[in-house]
Amino acid sequence: MTQLSTLQSIGANLTKAYHKEQKSLRTKTTKMVFSTESFEYQLGSLQSQILTIENVKIISKALALKYGINSIDKRRKSEALWLFSNHSNIVTWLRQNPKKRFTSLTALQRAYSLANKPKEEVSTQEEILQIEDKSSEQSNVGHSEEKPKAKKKLTASDVAFETVLALDTNGISKEEFLVALKEQLELIEDNTQLDEVA
Repeated sequence: MTQLSTLQSIGANLTKAYHKEQKSLRTKTTKMVFSTESFEYQLGSLQSQILTIENVKIISKALALKYGINSIDKRRKSEALWLFSNHSNIVTWLRQNPKKRFTSLTALQRAYSLANKPKEEVSTQEEILQIEDKSSEQSNVGHSEEKPKAKKKLTASDVAFETVLALDTNGISKEEFLVALKEQLELIEDNTQLDEVA
């Protein structure tokens, strides 16, 4: 019995450690993506410059050796070039989807590619068959079957994470932010008191 409770306790502790590690990885990956000073962004920038200077489409082993990046993993170089080439689009996409955070650049790349995959065009023959099939259906013009999606509320932790990310992205120190936050809270408090008096 005590062995079971010990194993359950170990399992619970490992689960907590796992979730903490995943949260840390998501934070680290997001900061890396937003920063133009990150290793990945700088590596992508270097590769882009090499491709332009050498007037090639792919960096060969010889060119990688020439520019001193031959010992960096091929997949990492590929992801870095992808990040650099699509940086502004990726940052915009992440800002539009604040709940999307990833544990690695590989996971981000896969999700971004799926989200931005162009819709496959249906062949004209299939289109005709679909039109014929729909002709017998009752018209639902003016009837909406789609229910509006409820926007999920952010938790205090989510807001704090986004704030820390924005501070880091905009080069604002935590001290500056805390002073500004205190001022804003005091203004809100003053306005609330004025409203109560009136």
